[in-house]
Amino acid sequence: MNRFWKTIGLLAVLLLLGACNGQTFSNSEQSGSYAGILIVEGEEYLWEGELEGSEYSESTRVGVITQSTAPEVMPRADFSSNFLAEGAEIYRSNEDPDVLLAKRQDGSWDVFRKSVEQE
Repeated sequence: MNRFWKTIGLLAVLLLLGACNGQTFSNSEQSGSYAGILIVEGEEYLWEGELEGSEYSESTRVGVITQSTAPEVMPRADFSSNFLAEGAEIYRSNEDPDVLLAKRQDGSWDVFRKSVEQE
């Protein structure tokens, strides 16, 4: 009978360790949520999503992305991004001075808003 309880205890410990290991594994496997960042004229803009409908329209062309970094790397130089590829065109929005629009080479548009932390 003593061996029976040792076996039950060992199974309980293994089950507990397995549950903890599963949770740790799950946490380590969560993919990081990297913010899409765009740097223009020393200001940081954060990706809000793809442009849908006519919420914003492009105004003046500001420039073109000249440096693209990896998603986990913070871009530092003007006209650099960890989200957009080199060659994406950047425009000001007619509707909001804190919004920039990025035209990708495939013709789709992305919306970036000035980071609130900088104001």
